[in-house]
Amino acid sequence: MADHEHTEQAREPITITDADYRAALNEHTGLCLECGAERGCCEPDARRYRCEECNARAVYGIEELMLMGLLEITE
Repeated sequence: MADHEHTEQAREPITITDADYRAALNEHTGLCLECGAERGCCEPDARRYRCEECNARAVYGIEELMLMGLLEITE
């Protein structure tokens, strides 16, 4: 199985607050779908960047996660 195949399978969305979402956009933060770690210097549409914590190619930009239906913003 390729590194990215397991990251795009159906999964529960990540829930973050609106303030955290805006901060992630401003700071170009990505999130790892494998371990949940944050990674800086991610384009908003990043896909399969390498995670500095778990080494998986599972970091996605915050807007990409939204478009994929994997990010849910709460109040």
